[in-house]
Amino acid sequence: MKKNILPPVVLAITLFLGGCFSYKPVPDAVLNSNYTKQKDKAHLALPKNCETLLLDQAKQIALDNNPNYIATRYSMVAASARFYQTLAGYLPTITANYDITNYYYTPESQGGRGRDRGGHRWAQKTGTINGRWLIFNGLIRTMDMLAAKHSELQAEALNRDARRLLIESVAVTYNNVLLAKENIRIAKADEIFNEQLYNDTKLKYEAGAVPLTDMLNFEIRVNTAKNAVISEELNFFTARSVLAELMGFTNGIIPGKVFPELKPTEEQFAIDIGVYLDTALQNRPDLKAYREAVKVSRYDVYAKWGAFSPTLNFTTSWGYQRNDDGYSGSYQYRPRTQDRSFNYGFEAEWVLFSGGSRIAALREAQANLAVGKQNLVEKWISVISEVRQTFEERMSKAMQVKIYKRNLALVNKNRDLVEESYKAGNTSITRLNEAQRDLVDADSSYTRSVIDLANAKAKLRAAIGVHQD
Repeated sequence: MKKNILPPVVLAITLFLGGCFSYKPVPDAVLNSNYTKQKDKAHLALPKNCETLLLDQAKQIALDNNPNYIATRYSMVAASARFYQTLAGYLPTITANYDITNYYYTPESQGGRGRDRGGHRWAQKTGTINGRWLIFNGLIRTMDMLAAKHSELQAEALNRDARRLLIESVAVTYNNVLLAKENIRIAKADEIFNEQLYNDTKLKYEAGAVPLTDMLNFEIRVNTAKNAVISEELNFFTARSVLAELMGFTNGIIPGKVFPELKPTEEQFAIDIGVYLDTALQNRPDLKAYREAVKVSRYDVYAKWGAFSPTLNFTTSWGYQRNDDGYSGSYQYRPRTQDRSFNYGFEAEWVLFSGGSRIAALREAQANLAVGKQNLVEKWISVISEVRQTFEERMSKAMQVKIYKRNLALVNKNRDLVEESYKAGNTSITRLNEAQRDLVDADSSYTRSVIDLANAKAKLRAAIGVHQD
């Protein structure tokens, strides 16, 4: 009867491939040493059909593409694999051996007056299956398993912490892009205002109604505004380049046209700082990583204690040894024999003295545990301090936004009144310059306060371990 071998073959292939680690391939562009010859499709960049890039979209793209964050995910997989490796210590080890040796010329007698009849031709074949099972080793394997488990939890916490920091960085950088874009708007508005006054003053100067100094004044201020536009455009480019890096774009830039206009928003804000402190201590993944590190060190200490205990193993073996022999030249073999064997037993080993290495290893593990606890204390203090600082920053920035908003409305109205008075000949050009400068400063201050508030919100969310995906 013909057997169907397809199912076991498929099962074997599935088991083999299931043990392999698959990962997202890197962009084709990074595999080459030339940038200019690379095609657009080789780069990882913003999709061409993206017309508006919102903050939430930027965060998600960064989570999908940022190589540092992806590397922490792979590290988490590696830590999980190390944990499963430790579980193998609870199972027996089984090995199979097979040996065949052909002897073509073996003297029948040696030394003295021994004779040689052409040698002895024979073959020795041996096959065994050996098993070894660790029964007890002072709970070392258990401690190693628990340490690996908490190392896995530590890797997961570090992955979440990398996510927290990445989202914070993307939010702050995105806000800086909007800030630079708004500063360009302010500088261009200042340029347009002074250019209009320059054109009007030039006509009056040519008609002899105003002195040359008035026309030169506005021309100077136009050039100053143009320089401000150039400076802010550089800031706009730099912020977009940094954001592209965070989002994992190999082309290193994001088009400026995809960023929306700045829209100030208000959010609910709890005044009780205790809520934020409790939330941070419960949610901060980096603090959890330090706690897991302490547990890993503690189990390492227990494992070092286990080295002082005896080790007990169960062993077993099953196999055979067969000799096929005959005389050279005749090729007539004697009747084949098979000798089967089976045995089992226990092995006990207890190291009574090792030159003090076990004591030194124990002291090292205890010292590492003490270091880990102090690192945890330092991180705890750092988290508390960070939450308090970002909390106060959030409150102060919210109050500043309200003040700057009211002030901007007042300064804008004042500039318009001074402009009308100047055109009517009732106010000096110096007063108009001051009013326009105050308007530019007020607009810049308000825009900066709105961005600072948005950044303060992002920092506070990151400080308490709560982020928006």
